[in-house]
Amino acid sequence: MYLRTAIARVRAMSLMLSCICGVPNMGVAEEFRYHIGCGSADITGPVVGVQFWGFVRADQIGTGLHLRQRARAFLVVNPASQQRLAFVACDLGSITHELHREVVDRLQREYGDTYSLANVIISATHTHAAPGGFWHTGVGTPLGSPLCQEYFDVIASGVVSAIEQAHESLQPGELRFAEGEVLDAGVNRSRVAYLNNPAEERALYNADTDTTMTLLRFETADGPIGCLNWFAVHPTTMTYNNRLVSSDNKGYAEVTFERERGVTYEQPGEFVAAFAQSNCGDVTGNLNLNNTGPGKDEFDTTRIIGERQLLVARELFEQANEVLTGPVGVQQTFVDLSSVEVTEEFAGGGPQSTAPAAYGYAFAAGSTEDGGGHPLFQEGMKESIEFIELTLNTQFPEARPSEELRSRHKPKAILIAPGEMKPESGIAQTLSLSVARVGQLAIVAGPAEFTTMSGRRIRETVRAAMGDEVRHIVIAGYSNGYAGYVTTYEEYQTQQYEGGHTLFGPWTLAAYQQEYARLAKALCENGPVDSGSQETSDLRGQVESTPLGTERDVSPENAQFGDVITQPNETYRPGESVSAQFWTSNPQNSYPHETSFVTVERLSQDEWMPVASDADWSTKCTFSPTRNVSKPYKVTVQWEIPDDAPVGTYRLTHHSHARLDESGNSAVFTGTSDVFRVE
Repeated sequence: MYLRTAIARVRAMSLMLSCICGVPNMGVAEEFRYHIGCGSADITGPVVGVQFWGFVRADQIGTGLHLRQRARAFLVVNPASQQRLAFVACDLGSITHELHREVVDRLQREYGDTYSLANVIISATHTHAAPGGFWHTGVGTPLGSPLCQEYFDVIASGVVSAIEQAHESLQPGELRFAEGEVLDAGVNRSRVAYLNNPAEERALYNADTDTTMTLLRFETADGPIGCLNWFAVHPTTMTYNNRLVSSDNKGYAEVTFERERGVTYEQPGEFVAAFAQSNCGDVTGNLNLNNTGPGKDEFDTTRIIGERQLLVARELFEQANEVLTGPVGVQQTFVDLSSVEVTEEFAGGGPQSTAPAAYGYAFAAGSTEDGGGHPLFQEGMKESIEFIELTLNTQFPEARPSEELRSRHKPKAILIAPGEMKPESGIAQTLSLSVARVGQLAIVAGPAEFTTMSGRRIRETVRAAMGDEVRHIVIAGYSNGYAGYVTTYEEYQTQQYEGGHTLFGPWTLAAYQQEYARLAKALCENGPVDSGSQETSDLRGQVESTPLGTERDVSPENAQFGDVITQPNETYRPGESVSAQFWTSNPQNSYPHETSFVTVERLSQDEWMPVASDADWSTKCTFSPTRNVSKPYKVTVQWEIPDDAPVGTYRLTHHSHARLDESGNSAVFTGTSDVFRVE
C-alpha cells in the first residue's frame, strides 16, 4: 500500500496526461517508445551460522556482514501492445524454480495475469559470499543443505517489492543501448578446455573470455532512473576463506554507482543500478589463477574487479545513444534436459540425446583456480577410483549410476547420479528457458553457467534464428533456476571442473541451442511455442524448514544490549580503520527484522547525519559466537575511513533486536560509541 501511495501518486498524473494528451517533451526524444520503471529492495540473508552458497565447504559458515544483498528490478512495457518484461538481478548465488514460482504467484494475487513465469526473469549475480538455505531441492541428500523458510520468504518478498516499485512507477521513457570492452577484469580459468575448441572457431574471437559489457540506460523526462548491464566474470573474488556476507565484485560496483547518484536505500523511487551476470562459466576475477589477485587480499581484489566494471559502466552510461525501439516480447518453455532428442542440425553427424543428471569426479575437484574441492579429486579425471566407488555405494547406494548412464556421460567419470535417484533427489531436471526481446535487443535467459564459447555459440544460434529482427544479443545466465554448467562438446571431453559439472552429458549445449532456436523463431513469428515438458515439480510446502536462532537472547552480565565493550580511539586519519565492540543479540534471533546493523554518523551543526551503513563497502560487522548458543553475543563494528572523508566528529552505532522470551517478543535496541575525530 505504501508503494501505491508513495510512488504511484507522484507518477500517475504525468502518465495519465501522456496517455490522453500525447507524449510529453522529454528533452531526449521527440516521442516515447516504452513505459519503464525500476525498483530495489533488500534481500540480505542470515549473517551468521548458515553455510555459504557456491564453494560447497562445510566450514564456510557466516560470521557477519560486509555488503548487503539486494534485488534490483527493471520493467519495460510496450504501451501499444501492453506486452511487458520484468528483469530482476539479485545478489544471490542462484535462483530456484520455487523462488520464481513464489514471486509470480504473489504478483498475480496483486496484478492478476499481468505477470507470468514467462515475462518475469529473475537472475542471480552468482555471488559466492552469501548464505545458502533458500533451496527446497536437495534437502536431506548429499547435494543439499537445510532449508531456511524465513530466508526464502525474505528473498521472495524483496523481489516482489522491487517489481512492485517498478510497476507503480511506470512512466513514459526510453532505453538507450551501449556496448564497451572491460579489460583486465577476468581471465579464463579453464584454458585447457577452451583450447580444445576448434582452432578456426577460436580464431573468430580476439580473447578467450567475453570482454564485452552490454548496458541499458533507463531514461525519463526527469532524467535517468536506472542502469542495467551484463558482463561475464565470476563473483568469487571473495574467496572460500571469507566468512562475511557480501555481494562480491558486482555488489561493489552496484552500490558505488548508486551512491554516486545519491541513493540512500531508505525510500523507494531511487536510482537503480544492476550489474547482472552473463556467460561467466569459465571466467574468474582471481587473475593470478591461484585463488588470488590482483589485490593485496580478497577485499582489495574484489574492489579492483568491481571498479574495473564500474569504470566502463560509467562511460557507457554517459555515451549510450542507441535508442531501442520496436516490440517487447518473450517466449518461454520448460524443458526436461535429462531427455532432449537433439537433431543432426545441432548435434552434427547424426541425432543425439541428453542424459539424466550426473556429477563427475572433476566436479568434486572444484575449480582449482578459484579454490579447489576435495583433495582426493583432480580436474581432468576420467576414470573411477575403486575405493571411492565402494564408499559411495555403501553410504549413498541410491546415487549409484547405471552402466547405461556411465556410457551416455563418457568421458565423464560419474561420481554421483542424482538424475537416476528414486524418489527424486530434488535436483531439478525440468527447467525454464526463455528468449526475450526489447526492440533490437534479445535477452537469452537460462538456468546455467555457460562457458565463454558455449555462450558464443548460443548467441550465434539465436542470431541465425532471428535474423534482422535483432542486432544485439546478451546471455543472462543463472536465470529462473539452476542446473550447473554448460560446456561445449569439445570442452566436455577434457573433463575440467566445468565439464564435470555439466549435468546432462556431452550434448547439453546442443540441446540448449536447439531449444533456444525454437524459442527465438517463435518470438520473431509471434506464434505459439510448444510448451514442451510439464513445469518442473514445485516443492514449496513439502520441505521441512530449519528454524533460526534460539528461544531467547541471553543478556550480558552487568550490562545491557547495546552497551559498548571496546571504544574507538579519540582520533583517526583518512585511510585508517576505526572499530568498536558492542554487546548484542544473536543476529539469527533478529532476522529478518534488522535492515541495518551499522550506521556511521558525523556531527553537522549539532545534528548527527548518517554517512555510511552496512549497505556500504567501507563497513564490516563481525559477530561472536557464530553458532546458536545460550550465551551473550558480541559484535565488532568496523569502518574503513575513506580517503576523502571530511574532517569532523564521528561515532559508530549498532542496531538490532533482542528476543526476550520463548513467545517471540522482541525489543529494539541501539548502541552508540564514544565520539572520535577524523583529522
